[in-house]
Amino acid sequence: MNRQLRAAALAAGLLASSQASAEGIVAAIVPAGPSEHLASPVLPDTVRLPTLPSVAKVAPEASAVVPVAEIVGRQANISNFGTTCGPSLTVLPSENAMLRVEIQAPCEPSQYVDVTHHGLSFTTALSMTGKAEFMLPALTPQAQVSVRLPDGGSLSAMTEVPEVAAFARVALQWEGADPGELVSNAPKVLDGQMYRLGEEPQVLHIFSRRLGELTRGGIVRLSMRSDITADNCGADQSARVFRAVPGEPETAYDITLRARDCADVGQSLELKNILQDLKLGPI
Repeated sequence: MNRQLRAAALAAGLLASSQASAEGIVAAIVPAGPSEHLASPVLPDTVRLPTLPSVAKVAPEASAVVPVAEIVGRQANISNFGTTCGPSLTVLPSENAMLRVEIQAPCEPSQYVDVTHHGLSFTTALSMTGKAEFMLPALTPQAQVSVRLPDGGSLSAMTEVPEVAAFARVALQWEGADPGELVSNAPKVLDGQMYRLGEEPQVLHIFSRRLGELTRGGIVRLSMRSDITADNCGADQSARVFRAVPGEPETAYDITLRARDCADVGQSLELKNILQDLKLGPI
């Protein structure tokens, strides 16, 4: 009898174990006894927090960010080549009573400027870097040169050229389209140098002769020559003449050339009796 009961109990245990394994159920043993509830903690009506030490406020460092307006302002004063925009004019005396002129305007590349010396002007172009260099015959011992820039600003410089007293010089300033030229006709012993400065609308021609080299005197005949073109016909042309000869008073005067007939386009006009001849001799 006991053997049969143990066999039945063993069979029941094996069956239960087989079913639990097949269904993936994990058995848990719960201890017997009544469930107990934990008591809620008792909180005070007020809570006093500890006092923390005060910390001094530190001012934030100045921002290193540069305003956009300031950056643009700085860039506006820098040329495309990284140089400052500030223009400059240098005038230095050179041999044969010449002026060595240098104009620097880095932020005005390929623009035109007007150069004035002793009341006579000519127009010259700046290079791609805003620079112009040229030699200019001095017309007075205290030689002042001024430059008018495209933005309306101006520059001025002066230098002493005492050697100019040894030269006879006649200058002709042309204004307008297709300006003419100054022509000299003299014996070889009296022939001097002819300088042309500038371009439209203002061109300056200067005849120059050192008198100390002359072995004998003579006459230099000066005239004005102009080609008649489609751009200058039908309109008056103006010119200004300056004359400085040692032993003579300095003179300057204006000339107006009346409009030429446009039917004469292609012809050349030479005015021989407008300019006074130069009577030169050794000094």
